[in-house]
Amino acid sequence: MKLELPELKHKNIYEQLRKEWAIFEDISHISPWALFYWDNFDEFLRETVLYRTNSPTWVNSTLFLLVEDNDIIWAIDIRHNINNPVLMEKWGHIWYWVVPKFRKKWYATKMLELWLIEAKKMGIEKVLLTCTTENIPSNKVIKSNWGIFDRLTNDWKMNRYWISL
Repeated sequence: MKLELPELKHKNIYEQLRKEWAIFEDISHISPWALFYWDNFDEFLRETVLYRTNSPTWVNSTLFLLVEDNDIIWAIDIRHNINNPVLMEKWGHIWYWVVPKFRKKWYATKMLELWLIEAKKMGIEKVLLTCTTENIPSNKVIKSNWGIFDRLTNDWKMNRYWISL
């Protein structure tokens, strides 16, 4: 199991992922926009490079895939910084998505552990992680990776955690 940047070699498993995920959820209206926002794999690859180097939105970010046995298990997007009021208050340094058929397994804890290593390599010294108060699994994953509870946001009911690298 390892983190990989999206590449052409992932095309078939990415397309299979889109089909399988759509069975569980309507992928046109869910948060893994970085995975499903674009119409085809070539566009997806172009945009992941653009967002890594010259993002047209808030800040640059790097999308990683957790790949094992020819399956994409998880995707995680690292924001290079959170120099934006919404990111600093609500969203933090990451977005992540567990593929539905791999949910409720140990992957989330390991994925965050691997992501923290990548964040440190990028020079991030302290990361902000957030999740909704009712998302008990995400709260547990963050705590198991040494997340220190900061506070509950007033407007969005998000728990905020900091992890020092």
